[in-house]
Amino acid sequence: MSQNRFFLTAPLPEGRGPHELSLSASDVHHALTVLRMKAGDMIAVVEPEGDAWLMRVSGTETGAVFAELWEPLRKGETLQLTLVMGVSKGHKVDLVVEKVTELGVEAIRPVITERSVVRLSGEKGLKRSERWQRVARAAAKQSERTSIPKIADPVPLKDILKEAEAFDTVLVPWEEASATGPGIGEALDEMGVTSGSRVAVVVGPEGGLTAEEVYALEAVGARAVTLGRTVLRSETAGIVAVALCLYELGALGGRERG
Repeated sequence: MSQNRFFLTAPLPEGRGPHELSLSASDVHHALTVLRMKAGDMIAVVEPEGDAWLMRVSGTETGAVFAELWEPLRKGETLQLTLVMGVSKGHKVDLVVEKVTELGVEAIRPVITERSVVRLSGEKGLKRSERWQRVARAAAKQSERTSIPKIADPVPLKDILKEAEAFDTVLVPWEEASATGPGIGEALDEMGVTSGSRVAVVVGPEGGLTAEEVYALEAVGARAVTLGRTVLRSETAGIVAVALCLYELGALGGRERG
């Protein structure tokens, strides 16, 4: 049976406890007002460095939850996969953030491309990033992750070009790529990618990436790949590409790459 999961804002003190848990104000509200937590309840907590523990609540008071260590929980593995996604309008990005967090990405990099309808800057961009981080945090709790994906503020796609060398492989699902391949698995095979490699997947917004943007990515070592003969919406393409890539890297029941 799964327990309610909380991400701590500071490491746990030494010793079994009971300790006052370092929870955000929203988590304290959720624990005390929504869950009506009481002594004897079992919860899962994750420290900032990713160590996870099963803890037994020993008591509560206004604005505070106290618990004692029960047993360590297995630390889940997060593969080094980053999703670079063109910013779309509405709540499409929220959906993608939620689903790829559940799947297990390490980081999400929103980018502004030539065909991006939404242009985020200043306070508007900051508020959108904060919302995406809240979505990722909730999804990480639901999927029992031991980390929350890092979500950067939106930047122009050209900034990602400068960072391409930080990745071992950059894959670009593109509707103009030949439907006969290479697919994600074939491309990873050809490039000698292992489960420990740093991989980025780049997906465009509504309307996709322009040919010039794809060629610019290829110029810094990216590989254009196909997701098949059907043309997927941008949010669908992002989720599907991440799932396929993670499977090929050993997650979701897939095979390990040595």
